[in-house]
Amino acid sequence: ARVPGQSRDIRIVPGLAQRSADAPDVMRGEETQLAGAGLPAKGRHLVCMPGTHSKWVVVEDGAVAGFGTWPTGELFSVLAAHSILRHSLGEHPAAVVADNAFFRQWCERALGEGGDVTSKLFAIRAAGLLQDLQADDAAACLSGLLLGGEIASAKRRYGAGDAPVVLVASGALGVLYAAALGIADLALRTVDADEAVRAGLVEAARENGMIGAAA
Repeated sequence: ARVPGQSRDIRIVPGLAQRSADAPDVMRGEETQLAGAGLPAKGRHLVCMPGTHSKWVVVEDGAVAGFGTWPTGELFSVLAAHSILRHSLGEHPAAVVADNAFFRQWCERALGEGGDVTSKLFAIRAAGLLQDLQADDAAACLSGLLLGGEIASAKRRYGAGDAPVVLVASGALGVLYAAALGIADLALRTVDADEAVRAGLVEAARENGMIGAAA
């Protein structure tokens, strides 16, 4: 979008709005990653973009056909700091690693029961009281449970399809999601999130005539 009166040609990449009555949603920023993810122009593709508010997007023949938001990262933070689970995870929850056995077990548990998360949350607290579950492992349980629940829910909504899930992520969070998708028996192709942002901005500039076409 043009903003008149600026000394330099500065443009804003607009987000997306999904205005359906049963699934209203907004995307603010992830569309740039999507543009730079290198998706084939034809076919149906399911894209997962983890974050505080994870996005799952269905792209059909180069156009966004639908998307949904799972606030998994925010749920982890809220539950860790402001629920009964704060006594199990401690004041500063440890970083979760993908090879933690509790992460994998609780991810499998959520996936195996169709994403049923809420009925299992208190079990993390109970495991600390009855089974001496340590704080680091309690954090892994919560992370695995929430990621497994997110993936089970997204699979139920969008289906797995024939093409690999395109995971747009980087760093430790990307490793966790890759592990969880593997536990869910989903094939995946990983795209670095930072590289996708840069590629998406270049593509937007090219489409708007700010830079020349690629050689």
